[in-house]
Amino acid sequence: MKFIGRVYEQALLKKQSEKGVASLIAVYGRRRVGKTCLIEESYKNRTVWKFDGLEKESKEKQISAFLSSLSKYAKDSLYETAACKNWLDVFKLLDRAINESKQKYQTVIFFDELPYMANRRTEMISDLKWAWDNLWSNKKGFTLVLCGSVASFMVDSVINSSALYGRINMEICLKPFLLEEVYEFFGKRRSQREIINLYMFCGGIPAYLALFDDKISVAANINALAFCKDGYFINEFQRIFKDVFYEDRVYKKIILLFSKYKSLKVTELLSLLSMSEGSGFNRYLDNLERAGFIKSYVPLGSPDSSKLKRYQLEDEYLYFYYKFIKPNLKKIENNTNKDLFSLIMFSRAYQSWAGLAFERVCLKHVNVIMQILKIDQLVKDYGAYFDRKTNTKEGVQIDLLFERHDPVITVCEMKFYSGKIGKWIIDEVEKKVKLIEHMKKSIEKILITTEGITKDLEDTHYFSKIILAEKLFGIGSRE
Repeated sequence: MKFIGRVYEQALLKKQSEKGVASLIAVYGRRRVGKTCLIEESYKNRTVWKFDGLEKESKEKQISAFLSSLSKYAKDSLYETAACKNWLDVFKLLDRAINESKQKYQTVIFFDELPYMANRRTEMISDLKWAWDNLWSNKKGFTLVLCGSVASFMVDSVINSSALYGRINMEICLKPFLLEEVYEFFGKRRSQREIINLYMFCGGIPAYLALFDDKISVAANINALAFCKDGYFINEFQRIFKDVFYEDRVYKKIILLFSKYKSLKVTELLSLLSMSEGSGFNRYLDNLERAGFIKSYVPLGSPDSSKLKRYQLEDEYLYFYYKFIKPNLKKIENNTNKDLFSLIMFSRAYQSWAGLAFERVCLKHVNVIMQILKIDQLVKDYGAYFDRKTNTKEGVQIDLLFERHDPVITVCEMKFYSGKIGKWIIDEVEKKVKLIEHMKKSIEKILITTEGITKDLEDTHYFSKIILAEKLFGIGSRE
């Protein structure tokens, strides 16, 4: 299969390789996002020795598996039976094998799923520090890649650890594909509308995209994969929490709440969970955010430490799972309705979900939106802007606002709709615009939607620009 996207990340890795120095590289990101493929593609012209961590296996089994792989790469069965009591012994043995190999220190050493390999403990990282400082840091052209899906371990215990702090040359947090890359992934065989519906369902996770059968529609794929017995996405929820979080009970409760609310503050979460602020709760939120499952945001112009900070669900699949798969698990297991998704698609709940899901798609493509509007060089800051609910007024939020260097504020209204949008949208937007009238700047109003607008709305000239969803692909959007 043709390798898609990751141009920026590949360029970074290539530039680092061309320096000719010893390189220690950390790569992390959500499960199934394509970390392993990125490393294998980036170093396809070099010799790579890849060592895999084993999920929930003991230190002894991890070392045994490592030595078995080392024996294969070194073409020497003695390595497999070597007596290694700890990781320091393993790394010394690894160095000996590298030195005796044909490529020597031009070999790329790749530790895949390092958190599993280390049993999520820092003992191995301390031994790795010794090996780096004493064996590898002065070897020109040597590359060691540390990769993992458990973002909290990769950030806290590897990148920011006292052991490896200042030694890592590059860190890459790998993100899901954007729409344009998903379109390319399918070889442009899917319509852009189908791609948007697919993205709203499972985002830009390469391993998820590979599950879709080209011979049937996206809707039929979703039905087969998420609403038929033994479909992949029925059990993926459990796999995610099993792989990424050991203490999954609290994490699941938090995700469940986010599936019910558009966004929540920490105080609101604590109240709903009946937990206290001193219970290490922020650690749960940090870990979820690092894993790419939720995201935080503050009102435009507020510091990140603001008490107004809010969190919302970021992962498309998890949002869909709680809305539609989990409530129907019994029917799915019994195969009660083999075309269940068709019924769901025409429900009011689906339309409500689609509205919020489409907003999330737009917010992940802010850079494309700025380029379409030709304001990417004018924008000073962007984000959400909201007014808190009080006893005397309703809370109102603008989900996307661009603060510009010129005396203009650009407000984006994002609307998923099955038909063309009419004049009724004006009242909705005006309620939001009133939030920022006090800024004494010209307000440019933009509508991003799926089907376009009616003639009567067009005649009002209320919106400065209408952006159809297909433009978010970045294809032909820069004319």
